[in-house]
Amino acid sequence: NSNSRRHSLPAAVPPLEDDNLLSEILLRLPPQPSSLPRASLVCKRWRGLVSDPGFCRRFRRHHRRNPPLLGFFQVDHGLSFTPSLKAPDRVSPERFSLQHEGRGDRFAPLGRRHGLALIFLGKPLQLLVWDPVTGDQHRIAVPPRFDMKRSPVSGAVLRAAGDAHHFHVALVGNSERQITQAVACFYSSETGII
Repeated sequence: NSNSRRHSLPAAVPPLEDDNLLSEILLRLPPQPSSLPRASLVCKRWRGLVSDPGFCRRFRRHHRRNPPLLGFFQVDHGLSFTPSLKAPDRVSPERFSLQHEGRGDRFAPLGRRHGLALIFLGKPLQLLVWDPVTGDQHRIAVPPRFDMKRSPVSGAVLRAAGDAHHFHVALVGNSERQITQAVACFYSSETGII
């Protein structure tokens, strides 16, 4: 009787054959830029696990308290990225740098948040929302009621919680009609309306 029960139990799955257990192990890799690409080279199964969007979200959440400092930006004729890590985790400066075409024009970073940078471009009077990771750029015309020549403008860019595709821009400055009057606007990439 006990012999038949022993034979009816399924054999234990080896730890590295269990996708749930393997993803828990891979989740604990260090948060360095080379960790997941290196793990993806082991085999197709591992590549499938570490490239799954759900796993990537869990990996970022797991390491959010201690992310590595990839580098920093310097403002010159654009935004130049200076990497802070050594190989193989070093990100090339060209990967995250943004050059501004108009050399004498005003180019002013206004804010960075949620992986996006908000930049004021003086000559075309535009705001540039730039994603350094994907390289995506979105240009927004500065509303005419802002006095961009005589007074500074402040701005912020942010993403809605859980929305990786859309962003919002808030802009505050002085009125072009009356320097003592403040104006503000809000832009949503979802609607395209200021």
